[in-house]
Parts: sequence; C-alpha cells; structure tokens
Amino acid sequence: MASRGLGLALAGLGLVAVGCGGGAGGGPDGGGGDDDMVDGTPKPLPAAACAAASGGGSSMTQLPTMMASMKERYHEGWLASPAVADLDRDGINEVVIARAGRLLTFRPDGTVKWGLDVTGRIWASPIVADFVGDASLEVVFAAREKIYMLTAAGAVSPGFPVSWRDEVRSLAAGDVDADGRLEIVAVTNSPLAGTVRDIIKVYRGDGSTQAGFPPNTTGRSGCDMACYVTGGYDQNVAVGPIDDDASWDILTGQDNAYMSWHKGSGVAFDAAAIFRMRTKVLGIRFLHDYALAQQGYANDEATANQAHFTNTAPAIADLDGDGKNELIALGSVQNAAQTDRLRGVGLWVLSPDGTRPAAWMTPLHVPQYLAGLWDFDGENIVAATNQVSIGDLDPQTPGLDMVFAGFDGKIHLVGADKVERWAYTYTTANNVLTGGVALADLSGDGVPEVVFATYSTAMNLSALFVVDARGALQHKIALPKRGSMAVPTVADVNSDGVLEIVVNLKDGADGMPLALAYTVPGSSPNCILWGTGRGSLLRGGYFRKAP
Repeated sequence: MASRGLGLALAGLGLVAVGCGGGAGGGPDGGGGDDDMVDGTPKPLPAAACAAASGGGSSMTQLPTMMASMKERYHEGWLASPAVADLDRDGINEVVIARAGRLLTFRPDGTVKWGLDVTGRIWASPIVADFVGDASLEVVFAAREKIYMLTAAGAVSPGFPVSWRDEVRSLAAGDVDADGRLEIVAVTNSPLAGTVRDIIKVYRGDGSTQAGFPPNTTGRSGCDMACYVTGGYDQNVAVGPIDDDASWDILTGQDNAYMSWHKGSGVAFDAAAIFRMRTKVLGIRFLHDYALAQQGYANDEATANQAHFTNTAPAIADLDGDGKNELIALGSVQNAAQTDRLRGVGLWVLSPDGTRPAAWMTPLHVPQYLAGLWDFDGENIVAATNQVSIGDLDPQTPGLDMVFAGFDGKIHLVGADKVERWAYTYTTANNVLTGGVALADLSGDGVPEVVFATYSTAMNLSALFVVDARGALQHKIALPKRGSMAVPTVADVNSDGVLEIVVNLKDGADGMPLALAYTVPGSSPNCILWGTGRGSLLRGGYFRKAP
C-alpha cells in the first residue's frame, strides 16, 4: 500500500494534472505570435482541455496584479522555481524560495516565516513532499555538494545534510523502489571516476544511500566500456515510470551526445539490438540521422547533426496515449565534429530501448540561433535551460503537446505527431532568454495558457508573459532589474480559489523584492497542467494525465 507521502506527492503536490484528468508586444521589440492570425483575423482558441471553472470563465485572461512582494536580504536567485504548499498542514500555504546561500519560506502576505543559511548557491528547484510519513511535508534542496532535508518548521532533518559531488545541479524525487515512499535523486556535474563514471546518486528519506547507487561504479548498472557518462549541468534529471514495472526510473541528460537512463534498481536500460556494438542505452550516440545513430558514428562529422544535452531537462510522458511512456528531451544541436555548435535545438522523443517512434525517426530541428547556448561571462547569467513542458493544450489534436523555448527567441508548441502548431516570438535581442514555461488555465474557460518569465544581462528588459493556447500574447508585465531565470510557479497561494503567479527574481538587495506574487482575477485552480519548474513539486519532469 502506498504511503501517505506518495499519495500527497501525486495529487496534492501537482503531479497529476488537476481538472484535466489532472499588455504589449512579445519582447523588447514588441514581437508576437508567428502563426496566430488567419487573413488578419485571430485564430479561434482550441477546445477546452479541462472542465471550465464555475461560471464558465473567459477566453481572455485578466491582467495579473501584484498580491505580495517578498523581501529579505541580498541573496541572488538562480534557476529555482518557487514551491507553494501547506508545509505544516495548518491550512495556510507557505511559499518556498531558494536563493544563493539561503532557503526562505514566506507567508502569503509576503512576510518571512523562516529561513536557513547554507554555503553556496541553490541552483535547482526545491522539492516539497512527504518523505518520512508524518503529518507534515519536507523541503529538499541542494547547495553545492550538500543535499538538505528540512522539516516544515525549517529544522534540518535527521540524517541530513548528505554530500554527493560538487555541484549538484539536478534534484528530483520519486518512488524508485516501489515501496510506497519517495527517494531523492541527485545528479552532479562532477562525475565520480571509475571504469565507467557516475553522476547519479539516490538517497532515502533518512539520508541513507539507496541500494544500487551510484549505479555504474558499483557495477549495478551492468554497463560495459561503451557507456559514455559525463556531467549533468542544468536540472538534467527526470524521474518517472519508463518501463512497465511499479518502480520509477531515472533519465538524465549530460554534457555530451549521450544520455543515461536507469531502472529504479540502478540497472541501465538495454539498448535495442539495432545499435551496433551497444548493449546499454548509455552507449547510444544521438546523431540526428537514425541510420548513423545505429552505426554509432558519422560518415562526415563536419556536416552530420548530433545532439548535445548539457543543459537538457528531460521529461517522461505518454505522448501518444498508447499506455506506454516516452522519453522527451530538448537538446542543443551541433555538428558531430563539434566545430559548429550554433545549430539551434532538437526535440527528441524516444522509446525505453533507445529506438524512435514512427513520427520521430529524426528529431524536430529548430535550426535558428539567436542566443542561449553559452553563459554570459562575468554576469552570473546562465545559458538557457533546454527543457520541455508537457500538457494537452488542444484536445482535438492527437496526444499531448510539448512547449519549449528554442535558441531563436521563440516559444514553440509541437504536437505528439511532430507537427509544430505555432511559435511565439518573445524577443529579437541576443541578451534576453527564458528558463522555460508553465502551463495552466488562467481564465477559467478550461483552455490552458502558457506562462513564462525572461531574464537578461541588461536591466529592465525582462518581463512576465501570458500567451494563449494559439500562441497569441495576452499580457506582458515588466519585471525589475534582470528578471527571473526560473520558471514561474502557478498556484493558489492564499487559498481563496484564485490563482497566483509566483516569480523568483534574479537580483537581490536588502529591502528589495526577491520574489513577486501576482494574482490573476477570474482564475481558478481547475486546470494546472505543468504548474512549476519541472512540472510538479517532485521536480521530476513526469507528466501523467489524470483519467
């Protein structure tokens, strides 16, 4: 029987899509949707993907207005999405904000409830779930090499912190051993050396190491020398069911043209026999040309395209509705010789053995390049996270939809059939990026909107955007200073039945806001598909459409 912790994680913390069975221009230059008009007339919105809110809602989202400004000290923000949850079960939500050197919880009115100082930046989004089976929720996060678990009151839990390797950039939770309790999956950018290297370690709720991890250096994975593992740099982990057993599995992108995926036991997934001299999926080189990927090398490395998964935050979902999950990854594109790395992004859909579904024999390639591959030197402004958000934005088209930012200043929506439905231009500047999108119905009509924030090396070029399901801008709200590198979180912060958008800002200064909460009049929590960074408060990139 599943524990109370796992049940809370799946339902109350946003893993199951609730209700779905779960301004001005588009950038500094006022760009907009590329495909939202027909003969000068706006396209009609898709059919409702969820049940509408009471009263039926509206096709237009009302203007988000400031509800709370959350202030404290100077600590800087990185890529951590806010978490909204009632940690102590007193009926009042907390807002968890992770910064460099400090983890904070705020009350809905913006006042600080408690905080904890740590050494080093908190890069990835904090996890909120029940790991110990008590009456409250825990908060899990990583600062440099240390992984912390905190009680609802902000105390460090027994057995923590634990250390993996500096720096833990990726953190997620899932029931990897099917015992009804959640485990913590940590991925480092500094591999553990051995005959085959390791970047993944899994911890139990008491701080002990899960059996079978790290999987490669212990021999558990079954890897041979053709398992090419290197560091994961940016929220590179997804946790969810890949095969048909009860345990959850682990998928990681890494800083090369290969990916790692392991069963919850630590055993690496077997590669299909079509891949020459490769026994495990960790040895599959993701060349765009399927025949070359099976061969394992390019005939002409100067011209052949291959993936690079340095900043890839992957996902797991049943895209086509056949009852089996696919692996989804957005990677940068380079030539196989790695002499030309500015070839845009590629969207991959894969089966558990590394083969490709019929519609996805080659990845969807968006070749245009404006910015996003590289960090901005000396600015503490990082490259774009290559992550894809999953949801059903148009139920009249088959399967689920994937929404992502390219390197072209655009947000793209692509269906399970590999057809791009629209692209929205949010910028034409080469110093404005976004960390990814949230998907939720903000107007109560059952049709989700796309919500994202931008960030920049320059002051006052960043904004919070609301784009509708056909790719048309609804609202653009200026964000202070350098904006936000994190995906916004959509949740009912003050439990009044109306949604808020919470933004974790990049810049920090004493007495200045670290985070902002905007309320959206007329909204309702009827349809939150992908409500925060990595999809849910487990941060695992796993989308499961509720029945």
